[in-house]
Amino acid sequence: MVMHTLVLLGKNSIQNSIFCNYVDKTLGQRVNIIKCEALPNQPLSSNSFIMIDMSSVSDADICEWQNILHDLPSNTSTVLLNVADIHDKDNILLWPNCAGVFAADTSLDEFILGMKKVLNGEYWLPRTVMAELLQHYRTDFKPSEQPNTLLTSRERDVLALLPNCKSNIEIADALFVSEHTIKSHLYKIFKKINVKNRLQAMSWIKENF
Repeated sequence: MVMHTLVLLGKNSIQNSIFCNYVDKTLGQRVNIIKCEALPNQPLSSNSFIMIDMSSVSDADICEWQNILHDLPSNTSTVLLNVADIHDKDNILLWPNCAGVFAADTSLDEFILGMKKVLNGEYWLPRTVMAELLQHYRTDFKPSEQPNTLLTSRERDVLALLPNCKSNIEIADALFVSEHTIKSHLYKIFKKINVKNRLQAMSWIKENF
C-alpha cells in the first residue's frame, strides 16, 4: 500500500482525534493534526493531502488559509470536508489543487470510497465542479509570455472592476460573491502580475489590460 502524507488542519480535539483514528483504521493512512499557521514548516512529501473541515473555519480565516495553501508545493492536494454547498464552484476553485469535496451529510462509507479515489490519484467532485475545474486549470496553465493571458476569466472580471470599485465589498457585490472570495482572487492576481498592492495593480491595468 502506498503511504501518503495526510494532514488535518484544525485543533487537536477529541472529535478530530476520533476522525483521524477512523481514517487510520479504515484506510491504513496516518493523519497528523496541525494548526494552519504551522503548515509552512510541516515536512510534506510529493503525495501530500491537506484535509480541511470547512465547518470549523471562520470566514475571517478562509482567505488566510487559502493564501498559506497557495504557497505550498504545487503537488500538494486539498480535500474539503463538511462543505455546506458542494456546487459553489467559485469558492471551491479558490482552494488550490482541490482533489476532493465532501458535503456535510456525507456518510462514512461514501467518505471512505471517495478518499480511496483521491488517494489513488483521482478526483471526488460534483460533475459541475469537475467541468469547471478542468477549464480553470486549462486557463491557469496555458503557456504564454503575457501575464494577462495567465489570468482566469473570473480574475479578469475582478481586475476590470478594480478601477471603479473602492473596496473589495463593492467588487464582491458586483460579482455576487463573498468578500473573502474577492480577497483570494486578488491575492492570486497580484502574484501572477507581480504587484504588491492595489495601486500597483491599477498601474498594471493601464498598461496591460
